[in-house]
Amino acid sequence: MGRKDTAAVVCEICGDKSYGRHYGVWACDGCSCFFKRSVRKNIIYTCIAGNWRCVVDKGRRNWCPACRLAKCTKLNMNRLAVQNERGPRKLRCITIPRINNLNSFKYDMIFSKAVSLTGKCILLNFMISEQRREVVEENCQMIFALLLLLNGDQTTIRRFTTNENVPSGVSCDPEQLRLLVCIILSQSKSNLLKFAVPLEGFYKFCLIRYTSQNDDPLGSPVCLISTVDWLYENGPWYLNSLLRSSTEGLINEVFSAEKF
Repeated sequence: MGRKDTAAVVCEICGDKSYGRHYGVWACDGCSCFFKRSVRKNIIYTCIAGNWRCVVDKGRRNWCPACRLAKCTKLNMNRLAVQNERGPRKLRCITIPRINNLNSFKYDMIFSKAVSLTGKCILLNFMISEQRREVVEENCQMIFALLLLLNGDQTTIRRFTTNENVPSGVSCDPEQLRLLVCIILSQSKSNLLKFAVPLEGFYKFCLIRYTSQNDDPLGSPVCLISTVDWLYENGPWYLNSLLRSSTEGLINEVFSAEKF
């Protein structure tokens, strides 16, 4: 038997028809599947408009996945229930306070991406979970600052430095970003990364070679390398005041999702 419209209620995310609660809220099949896919793959989206105020309704829910996921999080959809799909749906994830301004949540998402990128770096592949976490805690703020520049958020970076010559117009593709993380970590002062110091030149060469062989690279290797140099020259970076959640909570959430 098919579903009856009389049994439907309004999806709390997009306003479409919902026939039941999914991950703790009344959600349509489309929004519940979107949330599940985003959490399982630990996808970090960027707002297409840059202001995190995109309309999320039945007709425009696919326009900006970043604002759609932020709205899911604002409504306290249960991430832990996705990760433990076969377990009880009543399990609750790390509590994220309800917020009215989605723009204030974007930094938590960008920080989580910085944690994920740092934890996935090939230089950490041989490390046990405790060592990997130590490296992430010591270096993710630098990656966080890099992602803010790549996101075009120079205004925010200026709040944390006296140097007014903040790099602008910086962009890169996923492979360039992966290599930039390797370059940053090879320059790290972390005791666990001392072995990587000689590899800095190698990763810079890989970045230059990759870009030269790519028909449509997003970023110039010279610009990208100079951006990393600028970040180190003007660091260390302490950007925790931008976050709504604690860094420990966000790191725990990423480590749990990624199973580091």
